[in-house]
Amino acid sequence: MHSFFGPSILLTLSVATSAVSGAALHHVHRHRALTCYEDNTLRALERFATDAAAYCPKFLQSSAQQAPQNLADIPAAKMSSACACFAKTAAPANPASTPATTPTSAPVVVPTTTPAPIAPTPSTTSAGPVAPTSSSTYIGSTLNGKSYGGGKRGLVYDYHSQDFSRFYKDSSKIAFGSDWDKYRSPAPGVTLDSGAFVPTIRVDGGLNNDGWASAVNSLLSSGTQMLFASNEPDNAGQANLNPSQGATVFRNFLKPFQGRAALASPAITNGGGSTGLGWLESFVQQCQDCRFDIINVHHYVNRNELTVDQAVSAVKSYLTNDVSNFIAKHSQQFGGAKICLGEFWLTGASDDEGAAYLTALLPWLDSNSNVACYQAFGGLWQGNFINGAGNGLSRSGQVYHDL
Repeated sequence: MHSFFGPSILLTLSVATSAVSGAALHHVHRHRALTCYEDNTLRALERFATDAAAYCPKFLQSSAQQAPQNLADIPAAKMSSACACFAKTAAPANPASTPATTPTSAPVVVPTTTPAPIAPTPSTTSAGPVAPTSSSTYIGSTLNGKSYGGGKRGLVYDYHSQDFSRFYKDSSKIAFGSDWDKYRSPAPGVTLDSGAFVPTIRVDGGLNNDGWASAVNSLLSSGTQMLFASNEPDNAGQANLNPSQGATVFRNFLKPFQGRAALASPAITNGGGSTGLGWLESFVQQCQDCRFDIINVHHYVNRNELTVDQAVSAVKSYLTNDVSNFIAKHSQQFGGAKICLGEFWLTGASDDEGAAYLTALLPWLDSNSNVACYQAFGGLWQGNFINGAGNGLSRSGQVYHDL
């Protein structure tokens, strides 16, 4: 199958000398906090991530609780919403012992688990992301040229990932990476080479992103072959755009690169109603002059709702039926489009369950000619694909490395 990432992609590492603030925070707490609080105006995402685990339970019992100084500038309404989300997304204390139940209705999508980097805003003096330098060192291997396997699998990462990509340097399976931003290295940490990097458009409240065009032109000249549109515009905790705004963003920032790169539609959740494919349905009506090479979808289900086998079946059914039917229905805009499963995971699964989930699902994704790319979430964080000690891969991370 044709790969959008080229026959010879290299991974690179760029490690800064300063430590990442808050990097030692236990990942499951940071993971949930980043899910629930992203406010680029206050730039409080990292501060909330640091204190949410200790403060939120007290706040939810009584909003009169004194907020830590680190969170004092966050309005009570925003804190209430964020803490409620944080509590809702708490994983079970022992997922492996949680009895599975067969759902009587469609699985409820859990909140997204995307820890997106903070975008600079006019209200702050903090420096924004800086473009990568030429000092990166190659750590990866070229793809093996197979039709399936190496050309599809991606790694998600952020500025907390530090140098964890060293654990994937000898894997021929990893073809690309993304970090929910236009730059490969938004802060001290690990980065992937431009040839293997897929940038994501992010906009401010005025639907602007200064520097996007120059960043993408630079990436395209060094090998990038695909662009991601807005990340979960149907999710209030992420891009949070209505379909009309999503269409404006696509036209302004991705459409100018039509023919120079594979363009992905906005990455939607697997929610129902006006979210998920419902949001995308409204979006394509607002963007009838748009053409897409990739339909980008996310899929999360909860271990409390489904067994591992049921979760695997849910992904297969979603892609084979719901997503494929959507492509067929909108052939004018999606004619010939392939699927990117841009994020997916069985939330609340133990490491062993995560390994079993990937073992059952990855061969199917690799052999499916309708799937162009996928990224398990997962990713380069302790407690996910990196073990809790930070000195090697977890069992699920090893499966993602090897299988």
